[in-house]
Amino acid sequence: MIASLRTLDRRRVASYSLIALAALLVGFGSAAQLRSQLVTPYNRVERNRALVRSVQDLERTNGVERGRIAALRREIAGLEGDAARRSDQTAELAREIANLRAHAGITPLKGPGVTVEIGNGRPSPDGQIGYLATYQDVQDVVNLLFTGGAEGIAVNGRRITPLSAYRGRAGTVEIDDGPPLMAPFRIAAVGNQGQMEQLLSDVGNLGDLHHRQREFGVQLSFGRSPELRLPAYDGSLQAANAQPL
Repeated sequence: MIASLRTLDRRRVASYSLIALAALLVGFGSAAQLRSQLVTPYNRVERNRALVRSVQDLERTNGVERGRIAALRREIAGLEGDAARRSDQTAELAREIANLRAHAGITPLKGPGVTVEIGNGRPSPDGQIGYLATYQDVQDVVNLLFTGGAEGIAVNGRRITPLSAYRGRAGTVEIDDGPPLMAPFRIAAVGNQGQMEQLLSDVGNLGDLHHRQREFGVQLSFGRSPELRLPAYDGSLQAANAQPL
């Protein structure tokens, strides 16, 4: 009987041990579950804070980049403005160079203008040769036309420049050591027609030529043309004696 009681006590102890172990396991499980329930919200808060910090960092970065973009746009606008001004200046310089080249005679020229013709005097009834036109007559008319705003002049198809020199004998003219040109001389001038015609019509101009026109029959006439074509100058533009300072 005592042996039976001992056996029963051992069984009870074993049962109590199992119950205690089970309770302990349940306690651990409950504690772990409770801890997981407490940790999860904490992790969510940290993640939210991290996301907020990331968004704030991105906003600061975007602000800096927007500032750089604005600065670059201002720089680009400034460069475009400078380029436009340089383009306008370049275009203006190109126009000025083209005008200078035209006035210097080194490019062909066309446009409205006037033509002046100077011819030898008519032969007298007894067969004597009339008064011959001279290179001074041509030079006087060319200078007057330039004074009247001529932008380009040619004499018998030979282009004149501001450096052109004239010489010759009665009835002929040589321009810049070119071939002799024979009368009649046809002077074509491109430019302001009204202004040049006004100077040519003024009897106070070309007095010597007008005198020889009346006295010796030297021929002088002029008229306007809707379009004249002048060739380019075909000689040298270098000054023979002048030197730059």
